[in-house]
Amino acid sequence: MATRGTPVRLLTLRQLLAPARRESYAVPHFNVCNLETVQAVLAVAEEMGSPVILGIHPLEVGYAGASTMVEVVRSVGEGRRLDVAVHLDHGTTKEDIMTCIRGGFTSVMYDGSALVLDENLAVTKWVVEAAHAAGLSVEGEIGAIGQTGEFGEAVANPQLADVGSAVALAGTGIDCLALAYGSAHGFYTAEPSLDFDLLAAVADRVDIPIVLHGGTGIPEDQIRKSIDLGVAKINFSAVLRRAFISAMREHLELQPDELSIMAVLGAGSEKMKAPLRDCIALCRSAGRVS
Repeated sequence: MATRGTPVRLLTLRQLLAPARRESYAVPHFNVCNLETVQAVLAVAEEMGSPVILGIHPLEVGYAGASTMVEVVRSVGEGRRLDVAVHLDHGTTKEDIMTCIRGGFTSVMYDGSALVLDENLAVTKWVVEAAHAAGLSVEGEIGAIGQTGEFGEAVANPQLADVGSAVALAGTGIDCLALAYGSAHGFYTAEPSLDFDLLAAVADRVDIPIVLHGGTGIPEDQIRKSIDLGVAKINFSAVLRRAFISAMREHLELQPDELSIMAVLGAGSEKMKAPLRDCIALCRSAGRVS
């Protein structure tokens, strides 16, 4: 058992995902943006013995600061038995990447899905060289994960990847591959239909773990099948933010004169814990921290 003064183990995706792929489970990725969201994720990760990836979107980096978030993770995780990656989620510029490398992240995602393939490959290769030189791992994206407008962006359907492009992106040296095979960020308005033939074909051709984005709301049987076919990282965000925000609203409705910021945010943090437990159970990652 770790004791006070023992630093949290900050690991790369390469270190976390290799055993996950080998042993047929997935490491859950949870988006965080402040002290309270980090506290909730790390408390449940320790409780369930699950490795976790703390994903921080560029908007969240801009809000909280890259090095600030890393120090929050170090402080909250001190003395706890945890395996954690601090990961840039959907970086789209070289500036995003360098900010997080300099800020102490252990992993970065470069999302070049809006570019033509040759440009995506070229920039992703640059990111791999920069990140690997600093000891970080890299996630790349092929195809385009769907959007439901959760951050105010235009709603878009997923653009499925093709096998050849996936193999080409894997050839840039990335450590894991975010594959668009039918999922979308946010809340689904109908049951998602994932293309498991595409997933199986890509998994058969690439020698790196595959990532599923848009895990919120995907039925359990599709999550399980994705893991069985080679997915080793699953991203969850919307379900956590909904729980957090709804708990704060409920708290303020019951106590409209509340002046304790800690009480309001603490209510949100506590409400996150149930969906966190559910996501870890879906990923089969409980008890995987040595």
